[in-house]
Amino acid sequence: MEARRRTWFDERGLVVAAAGGDRPLPFYAGAMHYWRVDPAQWSRCLAQLHRLGLTIVETYVPWRVHEPERGAYAWSGRADLARFLEAARAAGLAVVLRPGPHVNAELTSFGFPDHVLADPACRARTSRGTPVWMPSPPRAWPVPSYASAAFRERVRAWYAAVAEVVRPHLAPGGPVVAIGVDNEAQMFFRLGAYDHDYHPDAVAAFRAATGHAEAPVAWSAGDAARCAAWVRWKDRYVADALGAFGAMLDDAGLAGVARFHNLPPGHHGHYEVRALQDAIGGPVGIDAYTPRVEFGELRRRALAIVGNARPVPIAFEVGVGFFPWFPPLDPAGNDDPHRERDHLLTLLAAGVRGFNLFMAVERDRYYGAAVSATGVVEPHAGWIAPLLTALADVDWARLRRAAPIALVDVRADARFGIASSAADPVTPVVTEMLGLGPGGHAELGEDAGAVLARRWHVAIVRALELAQVAYVIVEESIPEDELGAFAAVIVPTIDRVDRALWQRVRAAAEARRTVLVIGPGTPTRDELDRPLDAPPPRRVGRLTPGSLEDLPGLAADLAGLAGDHADAWTIERPEDVRCFAHTDERGAARAVFVASDTDRAVQATLLTGDGATALRDPFTGERIRIAAGKATVALPARGVRMLVVE
Repeated sequence: MEARRRTWFDERGLVVAAAGGDRPLPFYAGAMHYWRVDPAQWSRCLAQLHRLGLTIVETYVPWRVHEPERGAYAWSGRADLARFLEAARAAGLAVVLRPGPHVNAELTSFGFPDHVLADPACRARTSRGTPVWMPSPPRAWPVPSYASAAFRERVRAWYAAVAEVVRPHLAPGGPVVAIGVDNEAQMFFRLGAYDHDYHPDAVAAFRAATGHAEAPVAWSAGDAARCAAWVRWKDRYVADALGAFGAMLDDAGLAGVARFHNLPPGHHGHYEVRALQDAIGGPVGIDAYTPRVEFGELRRRALAIVGNARPVPIAFEVGVGFFPWFPPLDPAGNDDPHRERDHLLTLLAAGVRGFNLFMAVERDRYYGAAVSATGVVEPHAGWIAPLLTALADVDWARLRRAAPIALVDVRADARFGIASSAADPVTPVVTEMLGLGPGGHAELGEDAGAVLARRWHVAIVRALELAQVAYVIVEESIPEDELGAFAAVIVPTIDRVDRALWQRVRAAAEARRTVLVIGPGTPTRDELDRPLDAPPPRRVGRLTPGSLEDLPGLAADLAGLAGDHADAWTIERPEDVRCFAHTDERGAARAVFVASDTDRAVQATLLTGDGATALRDPFTGERIRIAAGKATVALPARGVRMLVVE
């Protein structure tokens, strides 16, 4: 029998079941690690989060803290989770819990107990059969195998212990409204093709899923299909594990509570959001810790989560402060007092609906939190309350940004780039940071198609931005009905394409639900390099090879795909400034974001919509007058502004 729904996510945020009618709850959260704060200060810190305008307090429930010895659980003192939940309820806050098993939180061994990691049956294995080590402060440690039956049984027991404490505090009677299924499940950031996991249970799962007798341990051009199948299957590995963890939470008595997962920073091609969502039955969001110089890339990553997250796109960690053993995010450091605010505004501009400020409350192994451990708002966090007030004023959860164009993130070629990369086993997470070239990790691979496919993806994004056409990035697994909701769908193709994607886009195009654009090549092979027997649809647009070196020409061509769109809420000049308008149910703009991608201060000319008389900055109080359908908006270098439409 299906469990009674207590809470769930919808397109606005969280919803809490209530006798008098379901209650929507905007997802505006702040992180506070109860076990790191003196319990005498819990109430003061929680009350301050509520006064700022946050609706939720988020916290990990770290396995290492609560089960230091196998079977010996600690739930008192700083580890008194039940007391913390009551304190949150008394402060007027809902609670989101993240019981792992992986929590990171800058804890030793990412929060895994030593007694778990000491069990050889729980450990992930390299292709040589040795443990997979994670070199994170304060010491390296062997990562667990998420495919290991022994490890999963340990997780099952841990979840049962957590559930015993949490069940009396579940909504609607209690404050707990959502539970995170693991944390940043990305193979512990080790995404090299042949790095891991070669645990016997993982290899058996690969064999059952693909029919291949063994997993490849190195690239071989003569065995390219099996190598690509291995890279592809590793996404399924993560989804299967999260699905298993979700089922364990259900079995422990936590069914009916909203679920989510959060992905780590990095390129959107490193994971498959839709598969993970299907596995856990809830939205998958992103974590963001980004220097100002990379705000443009952060915005594109947000557009990928907006295009794929269902039912609501959320940033589950938006960094306020940083980790002490990493260099500062920006060379300017404290001389850039608005970076954290603009960082979140970048995500909101793209259409992110909810967020969690990490860290909201001060704790060890982190600096720069918004609220001190004694409940005082730090000076650098003075922007939080005005932002939350503005979001309430415009009813942010109900606003939407229309995007007529979908750009499909095709990965058939990308997987061959990963499978053949000479950098292996170095993770693409690292090689992407090195700026190897437009193809990223694939630059060191043997597959020319992978590099060219990435170059086309980047060029199309730049051209759409230059044309000021609103777009989102969608994954290959997007269903046909969603494809048909866009005016046009762009599928960059070289020679390979995912077979199932090809069938869906052909069907949508033949039914004239959308305009399909492919190219520069016509695919003849599928994602495993097998012959593709299905031709392109008869009605299809083409990207020409020369457009790769002609961004203005490509921008002009792509602008026509959006159909007749008004100039309202676009930038007249300069060309490296973007505008993002968010409208209500009547189509009236309520909030606009203006973002500069240039390294100099600029005065941008914004073409506004009918009926608007002024724009108000909720942080400075400045009121920008609109005259003859135009407004002048001052922006610092790579600055971002939120403006409320009056």
